[in-house]
Amino acid sequence: MKINNAAVAPSEPWTIFNNRMRSANQARHILPYKPVPHTERHHLLKSLFQNNSTLNDRVIYVHIPFCKSLCPFCIYSKQKMDYRETINAYCDTLLKQIQNVSASVWAQSAPFKAIFLGGGTPTAIPAENLTEIIRSIRKYYPLTTDCEITVESTVSEITSELCAKLKYAGVNRISLGVQSFNTKIRKKLGRISNTEKILEALDTIKKSGFNNIAIDLIYMLEGQTMETWRNDLQLLSGAPINGCSIYPLITKPGNLKVPENLEQEYHFFAEADNFLAELNGWKRFTPVQYGHSKNGNARYVTSHGQNADMLAFGTGAGGRIHNFMYLQGTAVNEFIKNGQNLTKAPMIGMVIDEKFLEFREIFGLSERMQLEKNGNVMAKQYFGDIIEDLIHAELVVEDENNWLLTKTGRFWAANISTLFSGRIAKLING
Repeated sequence: MKINNAAVAPSEPWTIFNNRMRSANQARHILPYKPVPHTERHHLLKSLFQNNSTLNDRVIYVHIPFCKSLCPFCIYSKQKMDYRETINAYCDTLLKQIQNVSASVWAQSAPFKAIFLGGGTPTAIPAENLTEIIRSIRKYYPLTTDCEITVESTVSEITSELCAKLKYAGVNRISLGVQSFNTKIRKKLGRISNTEKILEALDTIKKSGFNNIAIDLIYMLEGQTMETWRNDLQLLSGAPINGCSIYPLITKPGNLKVPENLEQEYHFFAEADNFLAELNGWKRFTPVQYGHSKNGNARYVTSHGQNADMLAFGTGAGGRIHNFMYLQGTAVNEFIKNGQNLTKAPMIGMVIDEKFLEFREIFGLSERMQLEKNGNVMAKQYFGDIIEDLIHAELVVEDENNWLLTKTGRFWAANISTLFSGRIAKLING
């Protein structure tokens, strides 16, 4: 991964790299994590849980894998709705896993600032199961007084009754998977709700007393044009929401095909980036997240760029604690059988040299869009040449105190993270 020296940044910003990394997770795959053998993983996790947290910035993720229908664009662990007995058994195991970890020194040593229930479709399971999970976390874990508790949902699941139950359980933010307001485009994605139903669902959430409502939009979808994209943005601006994440289409092999047209991709991104930052009271929080300056910042989303510890529960849930990263297995039946104790649950575990903890602040530039430069010896010593190249390519600018991503830099943010990851790998491996 390198910057094209022949690229003309101001006039053709989509040519600066030959291909685009489309997420921070993709960019971090080249970090030199090493697999932890199954025989050692239990002792490593147990040891981490026996000590105080090294960070005050901590979040919780809970994965609910069940969906009423499977969307062809989704890259996350999911499966069609199962028998009620399977759902109950999954939720019971999840509750045991949550409670078992809560008793550890690490879990109790600092409050968590955000909880995110994703999937899958969390609201596809009975509300009683979902709210019990939420109440359990609130009961057993220390939370900040303003802890953000988010539940993801599809449009079709939203009802006044569900919203009332979620609010009573302590949920204070709902994230709705819209992807597009365009009915024809949504049908190609396997989504059943039309434009009118989306707006009705958002209105229902707002009338239920939620003041923190967010949606996702995706660009580079089949049938999408600049006209339909601008219409999506206009509908967004009139909807009762205060946050939005904008993503390029990312799929798994065999799913929807992603068009290879970086010029078109850049124009879709730039249109949204300009529009959302100019909405009344809105601002950019990350290269993909926009929202109202007072209450539109999704804490769980921004935690990725802030290197927060992430405690993750459920099948396919990925977490990180200190220098250990893990991904729980995706098989529901295996989870039900062996997942009660997180330290012994089926998972892939990886560890990185603790030197990484010294360098990880550099991702603030690519994932939080700015990095303090004054007195930042680490950044200047180990990444100074990369930052100079980024400035030359007009991906980064600097003011008196900070390095800042430009609009073009925000488009290529994951590629910039890849450059940093590659340098960190060399620094660690020698």
